[in-house]
Amino acid sequence: MLEALNKCIDWVENVMMVVLMLVATIVAIVQVVARYVFNNSLYWSEELILYSLITMSFLAASMGVRYAAHIAVEMLYAFAGPRLTRVLKYVAAVLGLLFAVSLIHYGGRLFINTLNMGQLSPAMQIPVAYVYLSIPIAGAFMTLRYLLILRTLWSGRDYQPLLTSISPTT
Repeated sequence: MLEALNKCIDWVENVMMVVLMLVATIVAIVQVVARYVFNNSLYWSEELILYSLITMSFLAASMGVRYAAHIAVEMLYAFAGPRLTRVLKYVAAVLGLLFAVSLIHYGGRLFINTLNMGQLSPAMQIPVAYVYLSIPIAGAFMTLRYLLILRTLWSGRDYQPLLTSISPTT
């Protein structure tokens, strides 16, 4: 079940990243054309681009777990034996899981508090809480990914992240 959910989250993340990047790029190009060709700037463009980049950053944090792209001190594995290496991988996954759960908790509180205050963004006049909603969603995605890593380690296998064309070949 975790694998099926993981594949679904992979698809959602990939689609959202492409859509958000496309929106940010197109709006930036339209803003430049509007400002320099028509001498009339779009007052909401910077805000939309900023919110797209913020959302992409939190989605990228979850993707970083899936692709094992976060910063890690792998030098310790070279000096540790196989048992200690396994323990270190467990500790890293548990700490990551705790961080992801804290993103859910505190990001959810931030979302609810901001929603209750009714704070609107200055230019687009949308509730700012919707921008903050990306924090607990990314935390939930990361939680699932760390649970998958822990289950893989628990079963005695080594976690194999997805490979990309820029992944190390080691």
